[in-house]
Amino acid sequence: MVDIMGLAQGVAEDIGEAEVELAPEFALKDIKERTRIVVVPVGIRHRMLARGFREDLLTVQVGVLRKATEDDLVDLVSYVQTLALHFLHRTIRGAKCVEANHAPLYVPDHMRDRRQFTGVIELLFKEVNSHEVRA
Repeated sequence: MVDIMGLAQGVAEDIGEAEVELAPEFALKDIKERTRIVVVPVGIRHRMLARGFREDLLTVQVGVLRKATEDDLVDLVSYVQTLALHFLHRTIRGAKCVEANHAPLYVPDHMRDRRQFTGVIELLFKEVNSHEVRA
């Protein structure tokens, strides 16, 4: 069984420049001139498939934050889309990424109020495990 914390760490390691945060909250001064990538473990769902097997669905979010202007939006949106597609059908720590959603692609309020690009990718990983059925 894949541990959600281990999966989040595996996603961060795969990106290379990302870090796992359990309660991310960043001020613009924390972001400075570089892109900050944060991986957050979000949730787990367990579903029975058949007697003795279950499907574990693990959700991890990847946040991409950068001080930006409207002129930077096209490149940053393209980067977020490329990053999402990089994980689709990829196996990390034994779980396969079966869905990559942009939730949201970017936050317009952050651009307008803070001049900060905030894009969020939600990755859904799936793993099939044996499951002891008790009477």
